[in-house]
Amino acid sequence: MGLTPGDNESTGLAGWLRRWQRRGQQTLDELRQRLVLVDTGVRVVERDRDAAGTLLGSALSLRLFLFFVPLVLLAVGVAGLVGAEADVGSVSSAADLKGTLAREIDLAFEQNRRSAWLALLTGVAGIAWAGRSLTRALSLSSALSWRLGGKQRTPVRVIGIVVGIVVGMALVWVIENLIRQRLGFAVASVSFVAIALVYVVLWSLLLLALPRDTHDPGAILPGSVLIAVLLAGMQAISQLYLPGAIDNASSVYSTVGAAIAVLGWFFVIGRTLAFAFALNAVVYEQHGSLSEVVFALPVLRSIPQRWPAFAVFFDLAASESPTGSERV
Repeated sequence: MGLTPGDNESTGLAGWLRRWQRRGQQTLDELRQRLVLVDTGVRVVERDRDAAGTLLGSALSLRLFLFFVPLVLLAVGVAGLVGAEADVGSVSSAADLKGTLAREIDLAFEQNRRSAWLALLTGVAGIAWAGRSLTRALSLSSALSWRLGGKQRTPVRVIGIVVGIVVGMALVWVIENLIRQRLGFAVASVSFVAIALVYVVLWSLLLLALPRDTHDPGAILPGSVLIAVLLAGMQAISQLYLPGAIDNASSVYSTVGAAIAVLGWFFVIGRTLAFAFALNAVVYEQHGSLSEVVFALPVLRSIPQRWPAFAVFFDLAASESPTGSERV
């Protein structure tokens, strides 16, 4: 007796894959019931998917790159204006650049003042435009993760905050590179801990300016820590490992490798940002924020009652409503 098409499908590769998929789903459901961490992780992934995290993460990556281009123009303009007072020959070595990149940097310092002013003004205008576009993408991603819709306005104040923090991130990278150049790898390795803490503060300020369901600053800490740790780790790899690897390559490979590294940076940062929004939303809805834990301590619980401004700032009035799984 021959097999019917249905029997062949159930015994073939497709049927085997479906059985393993069902078993995996059953195992995952059991783990979600037993472990809160697994349940929260699955909810974060589902929220990220519902908020189009992959699509918006790619959009954020593109806008970060478009912001980087005028920022480089601005730096080139400033370099041209101060080139007469700067030691051009030491710039490339201080920045750890080789080959074509080093020659381009030296040319930037040797340009005339008219070209320098043109690059400077073009960079400022480009940063303003790219900063607005980046802020709108960030606001949309945050609003969708917090289920607030996508029709929020983008105030000029928020654009200024985003632009200032992104520029500050670039300055932190430059400062860390100088630490490595002047004090060596040992000090630079230890300094990445401090860099991570600085990133937590900077990204917390940025996330506080974006749409969310609560104005409690404790609600954005999980995402800020995630982004800060990732960026500090990526910066450690790029500054402690990549310079030596690039030095051993040809000048053409150095240029291509630098471009790949920059694009890879922006993609990872953009995708992590979108995921961090979902992480903040789900953790707050399921477990509340760190502010609730802090102000529940015996010594601190009377502060919101004595000074209502604290309760308003940390959104503690909302925390008196049902917490945990009842938030959803």
